[in-house]
Amino acid sequence: MAITPKDAFDAARDIAAHAVEKASDIVEDAGDIIRGDIAGGASAIVQDSIDIATHAVERTKEVFTAKDDADDAEDA
Repeated sequence: MAITPKDAFDAARDIAAHAVEKASDIVEDAGDIIRGDIAGGASAIVQDSIDIATHAVERTKEVFTAKDDADDAEDA
């Protein structure tokens, strides 16, 4: 299946929306660091950063490896 501009745009929008949500979490985690929970805040920031990257890779992989229904019918 060929990559369509709509699929690429939808994936980019989804990746950006997820990154913004996680960035909000990172700001909250920075607040934890300021309040004295350095280990907890730093750990949460690292986890949120990993979540952003993982989601971006998985979503991009979906766009590049997706099969359409005709391909699925041939495989059966």
